[in-house]
Order: sequence, then C-alpha cells, then structure tokens
Amino acid sequence: MADEVLTGIPLSLQQQFFCSLDRGDAHGAFGSRHVASSAWRVRGRLDVGALRESLDDVVERHEILRTSIARDVPVPYQTVHPPGPVRLTVHEFPSGPADDPGARAEKWFNEIESLHHPVAELPHLRAALGRFGADDAVLVLTVHHVAADGWSMRLIMRDLLNRYAHRCGHTVPALPEARQYREYAALSPEEVAGGGLAAARAHWRNRLRGAEMTAVGTDRLPAGRVPAYGNHRFLLDETVTGRALAVARSLRCTPFMIFMAAYALLLRELTGRDEVVAGTFSSGRGLEGFRDTVGPFLNFLPLRIDLSGCAAFRDVAARTRATCLDAYTHDIPFELIEEEVPGLMDAVQAPGRELIAFEVLQFPPAPTAAAGGLAVEEIRRRVLSQEVSCDIPDGGLWALDVLPSGETACSLKLDANAFDAATGEAMARAFERILRSAVTAPEDPLPARSRR
Repeated sequence: MADEVLTGIPLSLQQQFFCSLDRGDAHGAFGSRHVASSAWRVRGRLDVGALRESLDDVVERHEILRTSIARDVPVPYQTVHPPGPVRLTVHEFPSGPADDPGARAEKWFNEIESLHHPVAELPHLRAALGRFGADDAVLVLTVHHVAADGWSMRLIMRDLLNRYAHRCGHTVPALPEARQYREYAALSPEEVAGGGLAAARAHWRNRLRGAEMTAVGTDRLPAGRVPAYGNHRFLLDETVTGRALAVARSLRCTPFMIFMAAYALLLRELTGRDEVVAGTFSSGRGLEGFRDTVGPFLNFLPLRIDLSGCAAFRDVAARTRATCLDAYTHDIPFELIEEEVPGLMDAVQAPGRELIAFEVLQFPPAPTAAAGGLAVEEIRRRVLSQEVSCDIPDGGLWALDVLPSGETACSLKLDANAFDAATGEAMARAFERILRSAVTAPEDPLPARSRR
C-alpha cells in the first residue's frame, strides 16, 4: 500500500488554518523557510548508509511526510504520494584548532535551519549530518511545518533511532502503532473536540465576546516587503528559572502559567491596557489514538487575561491559571474559535500592529539512551541569535524551553522589516526584568500601569 497514491483527502482544521495564512510558496504558512527542526549531538561510530535507509523508513511509516496539499482549487485537498528518498547532506567540519564543538554545532544548526525548504519538494523530511570525526557528529532534521510540529520532531527521532538500530543488526522493541494523519483529518469537528464541541464553542463565544487579540506596535510599516525573520536568543539563569519553578509549585501553577503571567504584564507595559488577549499554542494531542502520529496538530489558543485590580504578581498568576485551565478544558482548533468570534483578529490585521504569540516548549521526552551503538543528546541550549532564521506564518513568536541544566532558553522571533533588532532586545530585557521581579517577590505591589 505504500506505493499507492491516495488523493482527494480532506484537510484537517489545522491544515485549513494554514491555508488561511497562505502567502504563496515564498513566505507565509507554505513558505520555504516555515519549518520545524531539531538537532542532535551523536556520539559513536555512525553508519551513514544505515542512516539513509532509516530516514527512508521513517518516511514510509508516516504518510504525512510525503503528502502534498492542493491549494489552487476551490476546495483544497491533500494527496499521499509513494515514499521517496530523504535528502541527506554530509558535511565534514575542518580539523584542527577551532572554536568549541558545541558552539560550532549550534552555529551550524542555525545555518541549516535557515535554508530554503520548498513545500513542493517531497518528502518533507530532510537531514544534514555534520561530522567532527569518526565518532562525533551533529544531526539536524528539518520538516516543513505543514507536515510536522515540535511534538512530531521527537517522534521522528525516536523512530529513526529505532530503525537505525534495527538496520545495524540490534534487537529493538516494536514501535507503537502510528495512525496516519489522514485518519485524523477525516474526523468530524465533534470527534476532534472529544464529544464536547457545543460546550467548547459556547465557552469561546462567551469568553471572547467583544475581545480582540492584543497587538504590539511595530517600528515601521513593512511596505509590502517579504517578511525577513531574525531571532534574538538569550538565557534566563538558574536563579530566576529556579524561582519561577518554585513560585509555580507554591501557586499550583505550571511553569507555562508563570511565564505567561509575566508576559501578560509585559503586554500591559507595551500597550497600557489592563486586559490582554495573548496568543499561545496547545499540542492538540488530546485524542489518545494520535499521540504517536506525525503531523501538524498545534492549536492556536487566545488567552484573555484581565489584570485590573491585581495588586501583586500572585494575583496575575491566579488569573492566568484560571484562564489557562478554561482554555485547555475547551481546546479546539482555532478555525472553530474564530467562527464564534469573527472580529477577534481585526486589531492584528491593522497596519503597523503585530501579534506576538508566546509558548513554552513541551514535547514528549527526548530519546537519550544509546541506540545502535550511538548515544544522542538533543541540542536545546541555544544562545546564538540569528539575523536570518526560519520563518513563522505571521506576526512574531516568543519560545521558551526550560532546560535540564536549570536554565531557560528563550527566543524572540520578529520580522526585521517591521521591527528593529534593538526593539527585540529591549523586549527581551523587559520580560526578564518583569519575570525576575515577579518571582523574587510575588507578594510585592505591582508597578503602576503606564498610560499610552
């Protein structure tokens, strides 16, 4: 069946959301830099031939990696194509004295991530292997975002290591059954919502009545230029991260809720408004049967947080917690939310205004055990900023990752045609200042709201 062409398949609601952000093949949701990526330090004798074959195994296992979307038709649809070979490039790092291999690996990761990945080229999975020597390398995997999300990248690496070990003659456990993404796309909205669609629609209709997404003013109008995304990266140290986690525990919050509460205060500072509607993402993996399926499942969730009357950060955290719990309980694809609140996006579509979404990365555990004679470790502590990075479909994006080291890796991705680099750096400093103050003294009075 793998060699069969399956066409005319309806799109999922998430794919329909991508189509609403279609700006052609250069940028937007189907742009050539809109990719999901991960990088892994690989130690041990690596068989490149077995790696190639294992990459192809992954493409055969997950149909979405060889699925195209027809967009120039009245009703878009998807087509599953037969498996094809994955493009694997191999790079030999020069030997001799050089900078730290870890820093070199991160720099190379940035370079690979920012390359063009045309959506029309199948399979969507690509790999690049950079070798420091016979038993030390870095493997970068990229997939166009129409075919995968961050959760999917962990699944792909897990399956790749399993297939690699098998091809090298090792005994490996059977991989869990992976239902195909087209099966998910075939579900009705009621099935996607787990049977609670009417209640979820009512929640969002009532919760967001009269609301607009909070937009941040840009430094200039892009003047019709194609977005050019840069990425400012920085670290929150062990002290502020540890305090954030401790405050989260004491207030019965998740770390995301604490970080989001600080971001809500930043939006208040930037806009002068006590009520903010911040954009974030859920994994969209509420249906148990699709936890091992590669594909775009992310749901965009608008979080309406009223900060009026909050005396201290603990009050902001409490309101953020309540908002998040309600949102998670009524998690449905954004296409359905927008149907209930048709004016929600008006503010961010105005010239000179941008929505900057906020997320804390939360994926399945990364594979770390030795497999097929290899030991792998994901490269997550990223500190090198990028003038040119991979894209997002629209607006800007904060992404935080709480690291095993006790630090938090942070990035802020903005369109350089709309924002100065100094603006992104100033936002990052303001966020760290707000968070550090909040988690150091969550009972202290909040600073007065600025009026803009």
